Amino acid sequence: MIDNSRAIPNSKSVDEVLAWQSQHLSLSDIRRRTADWNSEAILENPHFEPEVGSPQKASAGRAAVSIILRSNGEQSLIVTRRSSSIRFGGQICFPGGRKAEGDESSLATALRETEEEIGISEKQLEHLGCLGTYYTQSGFTLSPHVFLTSSESKLRADPSEVAAIYEVPLRAVQDKGSYRLVGRGNGKANFQFLNADVQIGGPTVSLMIHLMRCLNPSNYE
Repeated sequence: MIDNSRAIPNSKSVDEVLAWQSQHLSLSDIRRRTADWNSEAILENPHFEPEVGSPQKASAGRAAVSIILRSNGEQSLIVTRRSSSIRFGGQICFPGGRKAEGDESSLATALRETEEEIGISEKQLEHLGCLGTYYTQSGFTLSPHVFLTSSESKLRADPSEVAAIYEVPLRAVQDKGSYRLVGRGNGKANFQFLNADVQIGGPTVSLMIHLMRCLNPSNYE
């Protein structure tokens, strides 16, 4: 559903951003296509808004998130609702956070934050790769790491950081009807993802879009 109630720019079309076709994805498909993806890619901002400038990129803090696909009859994505007591409280996002002093890499950051926030340890995760680098409007350089985990993995929210954990069906993430473009005036508009009680925006929906491009390479150039 596209909300055109406010002016949006015409430099690119919604079809160009949501450039994939829904299809059945087996675990072998997911592993192969993630392995074939360019992990050094600089991920574009799919929202209709100004790009993050070079000075902001140079001073951006480092952070990492975990895009975890869980197999439980069908594939689903694990997302969390942030606790109201922390920054961006109430927003739904992937597990993750800032790089800590002891983190040797962005992967180490993603693994540490995942275990802290939702109780899944490194041994329960199969690392498939990194989608690349994404610069946020709020001043962070995000490294989105993709993982697989089994239905036997127990999810346990840390209440100081996570208010709720959701599993969003991959078929819903693939469904372009789950996305809407909301105009904000002055030629700006942002994508939102809607499924049941889950509403996702900002960098998280950007990374969902890039994940779909990764898993459907024949439909995106």
